[in-house]
Amino acid sequence: MPMCDIPIEVVGAEKIVRIVTVSHVNPSRTKLKPRAFRSRPGYDEVSVIRHTHRDAHFCKAKALELVASSGIEYVGLAVLLVHRVRAVGSEVHDSREQFCGHAHISHGIMPGTPDEPLSPEDNLTLDKRVEALCSTAQYHKDPEPQAEHWAGAEL
Repeated sequence: MPMCDIPIEVVGAEKIVRIVTVSHVNPSRTKLKPRAFRSRPGYDEVSVIRHTHRDAHFCKAKALELVASSGIEYVGLAVLLVHRVRAVGSEVHDSREQFCGHAHISHGIMPGTPDEPLSPEDNLTLDKRVEALCSTAQYHKDPEPQAEHWAGAEL
């Protein structure tokens, strides 16, 4: 693995960016849905990029790279501060194994599956956390989603 010059510790003042796809926003693409910060079944990790260490152009390039093979439509970027993630009871961990600047939000609650649904208490806790993250995140709709570089407002 190539050298990564980013500190492993993720500090509270860091900005993180979530790549936003069409399934993460309401039909008018103006507001995030809670699913933007909910893990897929069987995983307790929501991928983010450590924006404090990687600029908006890097985040956009990574978004285009990740959606290119999936057929999922990329629509923008959501920005959060790490201390706000921690304030709702979730955590942010460096996960540079994927790429330098990658991190995960972990809620401490593994999402249920059709065979093993979450308990009502865990489901309510998880719902509250992801809704709180949606309300604190700044969603930036990409004005040029097909463009190679970020052309939107400063993150």
